[in-house]
Amino acid sequence: MANDEVEAQSEQAETVGTITGQVALPAEIPDWFRGGELSLEKAMVVVEGMYRGPRLKRPENYREMSNEERKAWFAEFEKTDAYDEYQRKKREAYESRPVWTFPVAADGRFVVKGLELGRYNVIPVIPHLAAKGKEVASQSWGSAFKQIVLSEERQSIRVGKMELKLQNVVMPGDVAPSWTAKRYDGGEIKSTDFLGRYLVVDFWATWCGPCIAEIPNLAKVYEEFGGDQLEIIGLSVDSSIDLPSRFLQKRPVPYPHGYLGAWHDTETTTQDFGVQSVPSIWLIGPDGRVLARDLTGEKIGNAVRAALEKTAAKK
Repeated sequence: MANDEVEAQSEQAETVGTITGQVALPAEIPDWFRGGELSLEKAMVVVEGMYRGPRLKRPENYREMSNEERKAWFAEFEKTDAYDEYQRKKREAYESRPVWTFPVAADGRFVVKGLELGRYNVIPVIPHLAAKGKEVASQSWGSAFKQIVLSEERQSIRVGKMELKLQNVVMPGDVAPSWTAKRYDGGEIKSTDFLGRYLVVDFWATWCGPCIAEIPNLAKVYEEFGGDQLEIIGLSVDSSIDLPSRFLQKRPVPYPHGYLGAWHDTETTTQDFGVQSVPSIWLIGPDGRVLARDLTGEKIGNAVRAALEKTAAKK
């Protein structure tokens, strides 16, 4: 939504708020950073409005349950259609959240006007050239974050200087970073093992409810398209290899898996791919270039289908 539209809408409210601040570049650029020379000329400020997801319907005696009983209940709940519906509504609520972008001056200063009173996320960024849509904050070479509340008592808030934290970001068209994972039956599995085929990569963890919810979607895609042209690999970022190993023994899946390493100990996700949260599902082409990222639900199968059809049309 354009900034003038935000102001036009907000003028109809009884009271409106203002946010001011300044974006700052980090003093040093780490060796692992691949974003090139940074400039505030490419910066912008993303403002996200709050969203309300669905309420999780718990048992009436939930407060009286022990921690073990609660974990057992949730484990059973994850196997139900109601859980899938809960995750779908949660994802829809997040995707429909209001998001606006505002310019930054040459010295990094910014002013956001015309916002209705309420809670907001303020996220200065330097986006990748291919970044677009509401996910621009996660598709940026650098970002900062602050949550603020505009109220009748504080209609104007100064967030001060916000220094960008750098991250690598990989977008469609970029060459996917290489990785090496441990097999659960011993040995290693590498990204180079899949060159020449389409590959769906799923970064996931057993502690991540939305990750578990995507497993049936990935299994469906594998059963429909898996073979000589397409492979799917699940890469766990659990704290130890035992956690996903036990999970997969109890809940077998048709596509292969590997253990990448603990979430904060592996550079593959946090540095190379720039993954900020899981699940993170990617489609990579036979040439090793990223075709799609941030895939969920039906989008996984749709992306794979489109890629395979495009290949078939060239033959």
